[in-house]
Amino acid sequence: MIELRINGFGGQGSVTLAHMLAQAALENGEQGQALPFFGVERRGAPVRAAVRISPTTIYAHSQCELPDYVVVMSEKLTEAAVNEGIKVPGTVIVNAPYAVTVGNHTTWQVDADTIAREAGLVSADGLFINVPLFGAVCRVLDIPENIMKQTILKKWPGSKGETNLQAAEKAYHLVKQTSK
Repeated sequence: MIELRINGFGGQGSVTLAHMLAQAALENGEQGQALPFFGVERRGAPVRAAVRISPTTIYAHSQCELPDYVVVMSEKLTEAAVNEGIKVPGTVIVNAPYAVTVGNHTTWQVDADTIAREAGLVSADGLFINVPLFGAVCRVLDIPENIMKQTILKKWPGSKGETNLQAAEKAYHLVKQTSK
């Protein structure tokens, strides 16, 4: 079983990202569990969600204290996200416009902000970066691209799905490992 925690700001789509990853696991023939963490979150405040993926039944239902992977939706949260806990060695996936290194952890980087902006995934409240990050995380977790596509098109059929799919595919191919 792998555990993954998503650290972001309220409104960035952390919970939606967690649900999409759990659904992708199911589409891939595995078990998936999304664990949103609801407290006093508000738009712009730090929030988190978690995901478990396993080839067998998942019996745990607690929050992920020491996940194998941490997804950082804003590079400003990197230090806090890692300090919150991660297995050593673990893997950190960061939304940043440049290559980053996070301690002794394997680090992957993708510029989800630019991908979302270029795809037109923008609202009055900001960018929808969860879709590009979904593509990037699928790549890092070795979730096949066709499963990623299937998951997106089930969630958003039609033209909205196609727009989201283009952003996720771009991130799937642009995410890069910056340290090992």
